[in-house]
Amino acid sequence: MSFTEEEIKRAAELRLWMETRIAELEGEIEKLREALAMIDNILRTASFKVASELSPQPIAKEEPVTIAAEKPPEEEFKEVRQLKRTKDGFLLGNAYISNSKLVIIPASDVRLETSTPPFRSFFVNRILEGMKNKDQESSSQGKIKSEEIINYCIEEENNIIKKITIENYRDKNRLNEIINTAIWAFTRMLEKTK
Repeated sequence: MSFTEEEIKRAAELRLWMETRIAELEGEIEKLREALAMIDNILRTASFKVASELSPQPIAKEEPVTIAAEKPPEEEFKEVRQLKRTKDGFLLGNAYISNSKLVIIPASDVRLETSTPPFRSFFVNRILEGMKNKDQESSSQGKIKSEEIINYCIEEENNIIKKITIENYRDKNRLNEIINTAIWAFTRMLEKTK
């Protein structure tokens, strides 16, 4: 089956529109999750009542609602940053940030293999291991405690990155360097898989 040049052009335009729309919707979902977490936090702190103060309510027979979406890690994160490709704003993933921990989760439609360069060669070995080596040196000199040394864990499934957890990033400059390097590395990795 052959297609005209016009049909191929139209298919390419539709594909680009769909990719853009998916990225926009994922961005909206993340904002909704962030708002929901903030509302839950407000409700949890502002309207807490001891169980003995509550009057018994009849239990409604409702079907449970299941939301099929990626859950952010179970910790209070003060900030969620979207990792977007610089040239077109394509959503690569999200970074969940707490005071001591950074969790990077690739977007559901982004498949990044740990074996694809420059993930191990640059992001892991040069950036994360470089920071760890500096911390170990600072710890041996007594500048920081051993439990303050940066630590990371890469969760993968069938060689596909599912989650990167980085603990003890300690300062904003390091946090920004890790996030910016992840964006750069993920972008290069996607280029190599096309």
